[in-house]
Amino acid sequence: MPYLLRAQPYDPILGTVRWLYFSDIGFTTEPADAPSNTYFVRRIETPLTVRRSLFAGSAIGGYSETSFGKATLGNDDGAYDWLSDLDWDGRLVEILYTPVERPALADFAVLFSGAAEQLVLGDLIEIELRDLLVLLDVPASRGQFGGTGGIDGTVALKGRDKPWLIGRRRQIEPVLIDAANNVYMIDPMGFSALLAARDMGVTYPNAVGDYASYAALVAASLTGTNVATSKAAGLIRLGQKPEGRFTVDAEGVQVSGTWIYRFGDLVRHLVTSMTTVTAGSLLDASFTAFNALQPAVLGYWCDGSSVPQVRDVVDELAQSVGAYWGFGDDRKLALGRYDGPAAIADFTFGERDIIDLTPRSVERRMKSLKLGYRPFGVTFTADELKQVNVSSADLEAFQNAYRWTLLGTSAIAAAASLLATVDEAKSLFDDEAAAATERDRRLALFGAKRKAFDVVVPLTPGLHAGHTVKLNDARYGLSAGWRGVVLEAERNADDETHKLTVIG
Repeated sequence: MPYLLRAQPYDPILGTVRWLYFSDIGFTTEPADAPSNTYFVRRIETPLTVRRSLFAGSAIGGYSETSFGKATLGNDDGAYDWLSDLDWDGRLVEILYTPVERPALADFAVLFSGAAEQLVLGDLIEIELRDLLVLLDVPASRGQFGGTGGIDGTVALKGRDKPWLIGRRRQIEPVLIDAANNVYMIDPMGFSALLAARDMGVTYPNAVGDYASYAALVAASLTGTNVATSKAAGLIRLGQKPEGRFTVDAEGVQVSGTWIYRFGDLVRHLVTSMTTVTAGSLLDASFTAFNALQPAVLGYWCDGSSVPQVRDVVDELAQSVGAYWGFGDDRKLALGRYDGPAAIADFTFGERDIIDLTPRSVERRMKSLKLGYRPFGVTFTADELKQVNVSSADLEAFQNAYRWTLLGTSAIAAAASLLATVDEAKSLFDDEAAAATERDRRLALFGAKRKAFDVVVPLTPGLHAGHTVKLNDARYGLSAGWRGVVLEAERNADDETHKLTVIG
């Protein structure tokens, strides 16, 4: 069947990107098409092999798995050796497909839209493909201190990444940027609220105001245990040096004047402020829907001493709420949550469609679960706390990295499965009720008995990991139709099949 490949590598001679067009059997667009009167050169040998998973490994929840694959072009005559002079990494590559034998351009559907990893030259040119998630494999950074003094930090801080805070976090240790004036930084983009400030676990009693800038903050008259802020500049100042470790509870950055704390809003901020992904590359409806589905307060703190990748931060947030996320063939970043199969399947395959159907093992059922929440940025030993002034509850709490929900139990799994697991997991929820709700959601999902299959079906444009499929087959109790979620989809254009891993 006909395939098209269009790519947009960077041409250093032109100083911009250029379009390249290839096909497997030769194809020319019509005058009314876009692009018009364009020949797609007959060079495609392998149109596409690509795999995409909702989650890395076998676990369900968090930790995205990028697509990977390749397409190849014939080059035994060396006519396209010049392609290696172009810059391919991160550039647009799209594969289009149609089952129509004599198609028009409008008959083609996008089978893959992503980025090139690199081009490997030879008699067979290999274009290594990656999902656009590679654009998020960059440092989650607000920039570095210049070491020129004042708000730019001391010489000792030169080159260190600046700290940042999103959502709400407890017991974090701000970065001292001006020892002479006792000024600490939380986030150069600002923060919303200082909930508590402590020295060796003892709360500072006096907050004396908020100032518009670093200059105004250091000019203010502070004494003793006074604490002042410049929330717009992301700063805190103390009236005197702390006796021990200085920690705060705080609410992080605002966007358009509003504090952000929900998963969808945090992801939007991270990818649009720290990567080349723009707001126009987000599937807004999925972000709005996820905020409504999971409105709980989350938080993430980076002190700048080590800097994670943006993708790793999003993955850690996603793991807390059971989210999956990634780019679709529309090149839009979308969010979703595994909640089991949808009531109405996106695609249905009967016995005549199913090329191969193989049952596969599933994870053990979950009997019990407790969830950690409200992570502390730093913990203390008993000797590090000023015990005479710290309440007994705080004295115990400050020595633990997380608080924990009660152990929840699935009565169904406990009664039916002797090998059901007793688990614990950590999260970035701030509130116990939100953590308990997520605990119970996971128990309902993973305490139930499940089936899983590897199924091979004809190549189906638009079918991706995350879709619900319905399988009708005489075997394995599927005669009445069974719905499952596609956890992994592997597209092979050589034999025109989709290999799916489905669970439900």
